[in-house]
Amino acid sequence: MKYVRVLLTLGLLVLITGCWDSIELNRRAVVSGVAMDIIPGKEERIKATLQVIVADEISGKTSRGGTPVSVYEGEGKTIFEAVRNTSRKVPRYLSLGHISAIVISEDLARHGIRDLLDFLERDAQVRSTSLVFIARGQQASDVMSVLTPLGKIPSGDLFQKADAASKLLGYNYRVQIDDIIRGMQASGGGPVINGVEIEGNIEDASKSTNIQQVDTPSVLALSGIAAFRKDKLVGWLDTEQSRGVTWANNHMKQTVLVTGCAKLKGNVSYSIIRSITKRKGDLGDPTHPKIHLDVRAQANIRELDCSMDITNADNLTKLQHEVDQNIQQMIEASIKKAQRLHTDIFEFGDLLERENPKMWKKVRAQWGDLFPVTKITCEVHTVIRSAEMRNKSYHYKLDQTK
Repeated sequence: MKYVRVLLTLGLLVLITGCWDSIELNRRAVVSGVAMDIIPGKEERIKATLQVIVADEISGKTSRGGTPVSVYEGEGKTIFEAVRNTSRKVPRYLSLGHISAIVISEDLARHGIRDLLDFLERDAQVRSTSLVFIARGQQASDVMSVLTPLGKIPSGDLFQKADAASKLLGYNYRVQIDDIIRGMQASGGGPVINGVEIEGNIEDASKSTNIQQVDTPSVLALSGIAAFRKDKLVGWLDTEQSRGVTWANNHMKQTVLVTGCAKLKGNVSYSIIRSITKRKGDLGDPTHPKIHLDVRAQANIRELDCSMDITNADNLTKLQHEVDQNIQQMIEASIKKAQRLHTDIFEFGDLLERENPKMWKKVRAQWGDLFPVTKITCEVHTVIRSAEMRNKSYHYKLDQTK
């Protein structure tokens, strides 16, 4: 009986043990965003900028009228050292578990992001679902310091912009830490990362006056897609090219297209409501691999600025052909740009490996040289599903009564 009591006591001790490394919430500094830059003139040193949430300003009850976030900087030879060196300025323990956005300067991205990704993947606190951005032509620390009017937390605002734009506009798609690591390991290619820039006055972006005006002087805006070869940035894809990447990689959810009105004067605006891209590779001839993309899209007419009668089936066919050509041109433009940059940002190499693993072993080492000359074809089929609330536009009726 004595031994039973001892065992029960030991069992209870195991169950009621606390966390030996626990830190009370009021002693933590919650980091919502991180920016990484190369220090000018000191290319071997990294500057880390941490965006820390000021809890008192978020709650409202204990607000002192200050900004909802504060930024702290540290530098070091490595990413970890730079982050830890901010502790000299922050009066609390850094908590990295709530980072929603990571911004990397373009200069650092061109030098290589391998070490940064190693730190982010290795740290137990940093979530692999955090979104990553490249500060286009600007310091990442400036981007992390912008105050935003709609979202109190600027990094959260940037996260939501990327999410909304990917679902509504299609110029980009969400890129997480895991996506970048996987892209860096792709044969002959690299990842793509969304670009971001400050539009407006950079000097006033971090001031509270930036969120006190109807016409915000400085805003954060997504800007193109950065193309990487392995871990280094090699170029940018803009507007239509970036949308072509989204289509080719089967990430297109919704977007807006504007085409001509067949042979009539005017434009037609479409909302792409659904899209699927099927990809097929052919390694029958190892020296001349082939890739084929088959895009199936559905669209609604949202604006008709011409006198076309869209109740006529032949006219609808003409409009569908216009949409097909528009999508195909965007995809082909993105592929040509990637081939000029000599980087397979579409992961076509992985596609060929899945299609023909045995033959892929023979071309894997040469894929970096083969990709720029690979024949890549694209076929698009669009169906116009709806004209929304009206079939015949008043444009048509007005022209008929002339």
